[in-house]
Amino acid sequence: MTTLKSRLSKILPLGKKFEIIHLQSNPRETHPIITQNPSTHLDLKTIKVEHFITLAQDEVIFFGLEIFKYITINYEGDTTEVLLFVSKADTNGYNESKVRMGAITQEILDYLLKIPIEYYLKEIIPKQNKLLNDGNSITKFTSTKDSLQILINRQREKKTVPNKIKAYKILNYPQNIVYKISLFTRAEGQYLFPNSSENSKKHILSGEGLSQWWLGLLDNILLINFDPSKTTAKVKIPSEENRVLKRYIEPLKFSKWSIGDIFNNGTNDQDIAVFKIPLFPDDPKARFLEHLVVENRIKRVSLKQFWQELQIRQEFRLGATVSIVGIEGYLKPYLKDDISIVEEIIKTPYRNFKQLKSYIVGEDYTDIEGAIEAYKNIKTYLKENLKKDLDSTIGEFVLTKSKKIEVNTLTVNNLSTLVRKKQKNK
Repeated sequence: MTTLKSRLSKILPLGKKFEIIHLQSNPRETHPIITQNPSTHLDLKTIKVEHFITLAQDEVIFFGLEIFKYITINYEGDTTEVLLFVSKADTNGYNESKVRMGAITQEILDYLLKIPIEYYLKEIIPKQNKLLNDGNSITKFTSTKDSLQILINRQREKKTVPNKIKAYKILNYPQNIVYKISLFTRAEGQYLFPNSSENSKKHILSGEGLSQWWLGLLDNILLINFDPSKTTAKVKIPSEENRVLKRYIEPLKFSKWSIGDIFNNGTNDQDIAVFKIPLFPDDPKARFLEHLVVENRIKRVSLKQFWQELQIRQEFRLGATVSIVGIEGYLKPYLKDDISIVEEIIKTPYRNFKQLKSYIVGEDYTDIEGAIEAYKNIKTYLKENLKKDLDSTIGEFVLTKSKKIEVNTLTVNNLSTLVRKKQKNK
C-alpha cells in the first residue's frame, strides 16, 4: 500500500529532503452541490471534506494545494459520486531545487482520488439543522428569548452543558461509483501566498499557457486512472469559439475530450441554470447565482442565458483566457494494494483546520521571511498542540539532461476576485 510521502519521493530531486504537511477537515454533512429542482427532488446525502497540502524544503514553505472533496450518496438512484474540486493552487518562488510542480500536483490528485470512500464515512459531523432538534442546545438560529429559557431550564435541571454533537457513520452505500474532477483556470499573481508575485523568481503563466498546463496534467490522470469507455472529459472557455477550443484538445491523448462541461450533460440550453450549476466555495459561477437571487431572477435564467451573461462579468471579460475543465467517469479496476493509505494526514475539526491553514496563507510572502515564518509557526503548533512533527521524505528522482526542467512555480487556478500587483516604492 502506498502513502503520499512514498509517491512524492519518487518524483522529487535525488537526495533532497522535503517536508509534507497534509491537513484535512473532519468530514461534514452538507447541502447538495447542485440545488435540487423541487419537482424532481432526490434524497441525497452529501459529505464535504477539505484537503490542504503544502511542501517545504530547508525550513521554507514553497507549494500549496487546496482541494474540496464531495461524496454524494444517492440511494434511490443506486449511485455514489466522488468529486474533487481543485480550489486553489500556488507556489511562491522560494525554492531553488529542480522541483517538477506538474508531477507533484498530478501525484497529489491521483492520491486523493484513490483514498477509499470508507475512510471518510467512519465519522461524519451531522448537518446544522439536525442539531436544532436538541431543545437544550443554543445555536445561531436560537432567539434571545428561547436562549434565556434554555439557560433557565439548565439551571433548574442542573444541566450545565448542552448535549455533545455526536458524529455518525455510514456503513453501506451504492457501489456504482462515479468519479469527477472539476476546476477553473485563470492566471493571477497569487492566491495561497499573499504578495508572492513581488518575488521576481516566481513565474506566472499566461491564461492560455495555464489552461494548456492543466489540460496536459488532467490528460495524464485520465490515461492512468479512468476507463475510456465510461468516461468523458470536457473543457469550456466562455466567449471562445469552438475552432479555438479544438486547438486546446488536439494535442491531448485521452480519446474522450470534447467541448462543454460535465454538469450540463444531456440537458437543454433552456433548462433553468440554478438546477444544473454546482455551488463550489469561492467560485465565480456561485457568485453569479447569488447575484441572480438578489435580482429575483434565479428561477428564470436558462443555461444558455447564464453562460452568455457570465462571460461579460469582470472575472471573465478582461482579455485573459479562463477555462472550465471537468472529468466524469469510472476508474479502471486496480489492485487493493495500490489504494492509498492515510496515516500521515493531520485530521482536525474545521476550526483547528482553519487555524492551521492560516499559518500558511496568512503570511506576507513579499520576501522569503514570510515562507520561513509560516514554516516555523505550523511546526511549533503541531509540536505543542498535537504532539506531531512534520512528515519528511528524501527525493529519489534523477534529473537527466534530456528531461525538460519545469519552472519552479505553479500558477494558481482560481477565478476569485482579481489581484492587482502593488507598485514598488521608488
